[in-house]
Amino acid sequence: MRALPFTARNVALSALLSVDAGQSAQQALSLAFGPSFAEGADKSAASLPTVERNLCSELVYGYLRSEIRIAFVLAQVLPRPQSLPRPLLHVLGLAVYSLMFQDRIPDHAAVFSAVETTRALYGSALAKVANGALRSLQRLADAPLQPDFYLPGGVAVGSVEHLALFYSLPLWIVGHWCKRYGPQAAEQLAQRSFARPWSALRVNACHVLGHDLLSDLLAQGGTPVGQWGAAFAPGNLPALACGKALTDLLACGAVSFQSAGSQLVLEKLGLYDWKRPVWDVCAGFGGKTVALLEREVAVAFSTDRNLQRLTGLPGQCARLLLPCPGTALIDAVAPPCSAWAGHMLIDVPCSGLGVLARRPDIRRRPQQQALEHEQLQGRMLERLVAMLQPGCELAYITCTLRTQENEKQIQKVMRNAPGLQLVRQWQTPHEHPWLEGMFGAVLRKQT
Repeated sequence: MRALPFTARNVALSALLSVDAGQSAQQALSLAFGPSFAEGADKSAASLPTVERNLCSELVYGYLRSEIRIAFVLAQVLPRPQSLPRPLLHVLGLAVYSLMFQDRIPDHAAVFSAVETTRALYGSALAKVANGALRSLQRLADAPLQPDFYLPGGVAVGSVEHLALFYSLPLWIVGHWCKRYGPQAAEQLAQRSFARPWSALRVNACHVLGHDLLSDLLAQGGTPVGQWGAAFAPGNLPALACGKALTDLLACGAVSFQSAGSQLVLEKLGLYDWKRPVWDVCAGFGGKTVALLEREVAVAFSTDRNLQRLTGLPGQCARLLLPCPGTALIDAVAPPCSAWAGHMLIDVPCSGLGVLARRPDIRRRPQQQALEHEQLQGRMLERLVAMLQPGCELAYITCTLRTQENEKQIQKVMRNAPGLQLVRQWQTPHEHPWLEGMFGAVLRKQT
């Protein structure tokens, strides 16, 4: 890789190889943008311009969202794609993504870059193979953009197999949605997972510019998200608000990035009305902790079992001028206490089927991992419900659309722990065209 020029496409290739090794897309891009890749490159290119970094990110995320479809397309223009080296398949796949989905990248540039990268890595013979395959794809014109192209022998239009190929999803995910929600909802969810995700900002309700910022963001085309959020279609995030650069507004704590679904689920579950002390049990990077603090909810304790995530919370609180709650490294399955005199928020680890657009690398996870999440969630709920005090509430949140991790977990814990009342339950509507798929339920221990 170090023999290649330091370009957006080659950095994207490096990131994809890291994803192959088990990294998430975000982790892989952070690694690829780091100094190690550029050590053997031209020092003048050791830092990609912003436009090239954005292109690289789009290539990685777009390729991973389209990977199953791209593999099918390559199988139509290559005699034996499975015999090619994995890096070469990524080189070709990145080119296919550009030819099919990137109008602003000239076709000749995508083909030339892929052929030259292949030549540098594998020599002239495979460069000819790459050129021939991509020229064959060009001759297909817009056929690979049509659903009917993805109908191998015996596959019916609208079947699980057809939806999985066209929307680039594992069969088990589409199968679950069809079985639990019906074919129409399954196609809506598949289509949403294939689209580029929207960006969302949360305005700091405590900031002096809060009301003016929200008004300006909405005036610039933002879609309201709850009381203090604004979401923007891909490519429409404003660079300025109230005459200030977005980067400056982020730095001074006036706004934060937070997905629209994460903002909305807190509001739909009524957590901003909580009056007792809150324990954010699986706080992660602290996004929900600070969102609650901005609305003057008394988050007293934020914990997680991942130290790397949790260490960012004090910095977030400092940036937002908020009091930092107590933090500790705690496993929710075995917390070192027997009771909590307040409310609990548990945003559990899950299969992530509601955020496939934003986290396309989740498509690569085996179904077994979803089953493991399901078991972990059950153990967490069992332990935390036992600690819940009369009159207090527990909010259970996932970013998945899988009934075994959502409704059935709530039904199971209520069946096994008498005295629980289901106060509220909410899930992102299946027909919503871009909102992340979230599920939440609030349980109250009866007095």
